[in-house]
Amino acid sequence: MGQVRSLRGGLAHLPLVAICLIGLAGCQTDDLKPTEADKAAAGGTAATVAVAGNTGLYNQTLGAGSVRIGYLGVRRTDQPSRQADSEYRDGAALAVNSLGTASVKLTMLETQEKPEAIEVAAKSLASQNIGLLITTARGPEFETIKRTFGDRQIPVISFQMNDVALPQDVFSFVSSPVDGLVEGASFAMAEGSTHAVILASSPAEKIDAERIARQIKAFGGKVEPIIEVAGGQVPAKQLGSWNKADMVVLMPGVKTPGDLLKKTDSAKPPRPGRRIVASTALTASDLSDPKLTSAIVCRYDQNIQARIGKSYMTSYGMPASTQAGYGFDAMAMAVGLVNNYGDDAFLVDRMIAPEGFSGSLGVFRLEEGGKVRRNCDIFKVAKGSYVFFQRAPATL
Repeated sequence: MGQVRSLRGGLAHLPLVAICLIGLAGCQTDDLKPTEADKAAAGGTAATVAVAGNTGLYNQTLGAGSVRIGYLGVRRTDQPSRQADSEYRDGAALAVNSLGTASVKLTMLETQEKPEAIEVAAKSLASQNIGLLITTARGPEFETIKRTFGDRQIPVISFQMNDVALPQDVFSFVSSPVDGLVEGASFAMAEGSTHAVILASSPAEKIDAERIARQIKAFGGKVEPIIEVAGGQVPAKQLGSWNKADMVVLMPGVKTPGDLLKKTDSAKPPRPGRRIVASTALTASDLSDPKLTSAIVCRYDQNIQARIGKSYMTSYGMPASTQAGYGFDAMAMAVGLVNNYGDDAFLVDRMIAPEGFSGSLGVFRLEEGGKVRRNCDIFKVAKGSYVFFQRAPATL
């Protein structure tokens, strides 16, 4: 177990060198408690986000600090997106009210899903001399927002995944199933795997699989050419490498992976001690398949209730969701940076510092190119469910 823990924490040969957290006061999970000053500034309770006029769009300012931060929500037409957006917002508001009312002033605006409306709202926030923008914007909406900044380089935290292409100075903040497979593969290597084969369901999924392959190679492993599964089986011409691999990575789009493994293993017996790395896309039937017993799965969402659940329930009357955790962590990171660096908190070099941050979803780090990397708890498949195996390490 010690060997596993040290590799996931960052051995010298890993490209993403782990450095112990240096304690950004507002970001550490052990410090997710309001100070007396915070309680006084917040009036002892978390404020409810106000609605502007009779439009149904929120417009609220929280905190009384000198460093200004903007939050721009875009009101979507579909209910699932609207629900997720509201939970991001509530998580961010909770972070201000519990951690940073004396440090930051957060202005939260919601606007309609129209370019002209988004531009007006972004201009309003930019005019307040914000140092950071947190937003639920998507796609071309980022260019609309960035135009309103003029010559100012305002970094943007977006609730988008690493798989999405984003403009310069816009950071992804949401971990994807592909990110989880990277971390799962890292864990498999910590347990002794060195040679991987990756199974993808389509040409589009092969693109994501290439990112996993690059990371495995960067960790010091070998990767066979990615196999696109056709008709529920591995093509005969690609069976040659099957018994060389001691790790099989299953992309989320691969259906009935247990059947696939059974057929392929019958055609070409696997290497002894082979490990399977899978995602949370597994179905109940998949989880009960003997071929997937002991499969390694990375999960990011297992400690939210323990870390912010009580305060979120008190404030909003419902359990904290994964989206609430992301909103909380984005804002808690901002508060921590302000507590350490004041008006110069949001220089990009400080935001991507290798020591990273710790939040409700675990330890994470923003990286060059606008990506996020986040540690996860490791589960293994057993008896039809995900069974906890190892807590996420305290460093990346």
